[in-house]
Formats: sequence, C-alpha cells, structure tokens
Amino acid sequence: MKHFRNRYQHGSIRKVPRANGFAWEFRFYCSDGNGGRKLKTQTFDALKYPTETAVRKAVEPQLGALNSDTLSGKISATMKTIIDRYYAEEFPSLRHSTQSTNRSLIDLHIRPKFGDVRPCDVSAILVKSWLDKCEFGAAQKARARNILSRLLDLAMLWEYIPVQRNPMQLVKVRGATKRQKKLVVLTPGQFKTYVRSLPEPYNMMVLVSGCFGFRVSETLALKWVDFDFTEDTVQIRRVFTHSRIQELPKTDASADTLPIHPKLMAVLKQWRKKQDQDESWVFPSPRTGGPYSDSTILTDYLKPAAAKVGIKGLGWHTFRHSYRSWLSASGVKDAHAKDLMRHSDIKTTMNVYGKTVPKEMRDGNARVVKQLF
Repeated sequence: MKHFRNRYQHGSIRKVPRANGFAWEFRFYCSDGNGGRKLKTQTFDALKYPTETAVRKAVEPQLGALNSDTLSGKISATMKTIIDRYYAEEFPSLRHSTQSTNRSLIDLHIRPKFGDVRPCDVSAILVKSWLDKCEFGAAQKARARNILSRLLDLAMLWEYIPVQRNPMQLVKVRGATKRQKKLVVLTPGQFKTYVRSLPEPYNMMVLVSGCFGFRVSETLALKWVDFDFTEDTVQIRRVFTHSRIQELPKTDASADTLPIHPKLMAVLKQWRKKQDQDESWVFPSPRTGGPYSDSTILTDYLKPAAAKVGIKGLGWHTFRHSYRSWLSASGVKDAHAKDLMRHSDIKTTMNVYGKTVPKEMRDGNARVVKQLF
C-alpha cells in the first residue's frame, strides 16, 4: 500500500456558476484513513463571501488544522494558528461564562497583538511590556496572561514548539490578587433593616442569599425541586450566569447539601403558596418565565434601597461576605464555616478538622439565621 507524506497545502479556490450567479468552491486534500489522500470540496455562498479573500479568511482555521501535522505547518505556525485550534478543540468544553470572558480578551487584545507572532517568539519580556502598557485593570491583565499561558501550553502539547518551561510563569501582574473594591459587610441588624426595605420578590432573594451565603448565580437559579422539605435541606444543582443556565454549579464543593433553619423554611413555604403550584422556579421572572437578570435587580432595586438606609458600596456578593463574617462572629469553627460557604480550597486546618457532619453544619447555620429574623 502506498503511503503519502503529509505536505503543507494552501488549498485552491475557484468560482463555479450557479443559477442565480456563482458560488465559491474550496478544494483540499485530507487523509482517507488508509495512508492515502482524498480530494474534498467545500462550497461557500457568494452572497455571504463576495470575494476570494473573504473565503480564504474563512478557511484559515481549517487550513491550520489540515497543516498541523506537517513540518512546514509547524514551522510557519503563528499564535493565530494556536488560537484557531484552541477555539475548535478546547473552547467548546469551557463554561459559557468563561467562553464569553476569554473570547473578549482574545479577539480584542491577544489576537491583534500576538496573532502574527510565532509561539516560540512569545517571550516573557514581550508579554510583560505589553501588559504594562495595557489600560485595563490588574485582574484582566492576569487573565490575559493566563490565557497566553494556556495557549503556549497547548502549542507544546500539539508539538508546535518544544516542551519547556512556560515563559508566562515569569510574568507577574502587580495587584492582581489585591481586592480592588472596599469590602462591604453588613451587621445582622443592617441586614434585617435592608430586607424590610425591599419589595417582593427582591426581599426574598436577598433573605435567601444572606441566610445561605449563596452567590447570586445560585440564588436566581433555584428551583423548588432543589429543596427537601422533609429533611429541611437544599442543594445547589445549577447556576444562572451571563444570561444562561449552567446545569453544573461553580465547583463540586458548591453542590453540597445545606441545612435550612426552621424559621427560613416557614418563610419559604409561605412564598411557595403565593406561586402557581406548577411553577418550578423559586424566583421566576414575569417577563421571561425564567430567572431574573442580576444586574437589572442590582441597579433598579438593591442599590437604591441600600442608599435609602445608608449602605454604601453594596453588591450581590455583599451578602456572601456578610454571611462569612456572621459565621466567624458566632463562633463557628473555620472548618465548619468552609463547608457552609462550600469552598473547595481546603487548607491544612480543614484537613485536621475533617469534613463537617450535617448536625455541625446545621448548628453553625442556625447561629447566623437566628440573628436575621
């Protein structure tokens, strides 16, 4: 059997007549699975791609993949090649929220700056100099560095460059881990006053967020099926972020089962009675039938109400920060607080204390909730 060596190809593009004008035909070779090559054809609508240049631009990611195993392809590969392959192979497995953030950084900043640079030429000093001149904040700079780091890791994995120390390990972003905004923590008294100042259903959203330390994406995505009214527990099964439902929570630890205090359970049951019994969402939007927009609630209701009661700098995460503070002030052990907060980064003290048993979690949560009613 005759085998063909992989050769670098540009493909060919030609016009082909159609009843209402013409179309573009892109011709290229691919492996037939038996060591040979097979000619394939792909057609492009002339209305969508009016010029050959437009077609050539559209097939660039495809050509990059076709040439990825050729010596010439690897030598001539640029960061644009890596980005296109990243979008095709790794990007689809990321969460929607991560996709949105990464695509924005890549398309607006990383591709324009490094798209034509070969992976082997992306040095630490080149990236550091670029980041120093960028006008966005430290957190975004750190994310941009991390994306570049991942792209270079993939370039090594895909054998575009030799396996070596990733130069992004040398790039430090000052202030990346420093809190940019002042931390706002409410006292139990402030929280109760604030909840009373809000109309329904926003007061219920805040009450639930404060009594569990939920992230806003978790509160808005709650369904009644998540509650066990027999065992007085709730479990996070999904989140609502970037206008989409994600059926998996932020981390495995986020999906832990949490206790519900009897006082909160009574309020939730009353809230359930106010709804259509066929309603699945705890907080359904009357406009969409699904979860509310967190940013709209924050702007239109939470911040104005906070200003009226003298609370400055309030955000959705204020309730989670406050919950953590209330746990500590109530004497709840750090190990138990970690479990109630559902953090996954367990430290040495957590390993010593071990996993919190449900009774300890219930007692710890009760110490806080009793102060909020």
